[in-house]
Amino acid sequence: MEATVAADRARQLEALEAGLPAVLATLDPFTWTDPVLTAPYPVDSTLHLHGRGLRLIPSYFCHTTPIALADPGLPPVVVHPVRRHPAPPPTNGPATHRHTALAALLGTSRARVLAALTPTPAPATTGGIAARLGMPASSVSGHLTVLRRAGLAESERTGPHVVHRLTARGRHLLDG
Repeated sequence: MEATVAADRARQLEALEAGLPAVLATLDPFTWTDPVLTAPYPVDSTLHLHGRGLRLIPSYFCHTTPIALADPGLPPVVVHPVRRHPAPPPTNGPATHRHTALAALLGTSRARVLAALTPTPAPATTGGIAARLGMPASSVSGHLTVLRRAGLAESERTGPHVVHRLTARGRHLLDG
């Protein structure tokens, strides 16, 4: 569950690069017409933000539609279902040829984990990588240990999370 929520958070952060309207567009069937968020569930309602901000809470247990919690005295909250499907791996292009050669050297799963460390809008946590690749977090953790020992990746604790990134050697190997 943690990995799925982490992957959804990463997708939300990526959408945030295009601004708040892009993030809100991912919360279908909500509609955003500045400065009003229209929420159809659990009852049709219109939420006027009035500069109060908006708290988005991803929920593994919210299965169908986002839920708006509106109390005029509190900051607005939207609880939304996380997307449960990992992104598919690339299937063509020059990167695929490099990936095939790298997979022959490192093994397919380890090569995928190494490639997942390329810069993304969100930090690369074990759970986030696992969700993005559709792999168990324990397997990703094992691959990261091997990649660290080989000098291809490094890890650093940041608050409650461990963030992983490529080293110069790892980037050189990926670039072929």
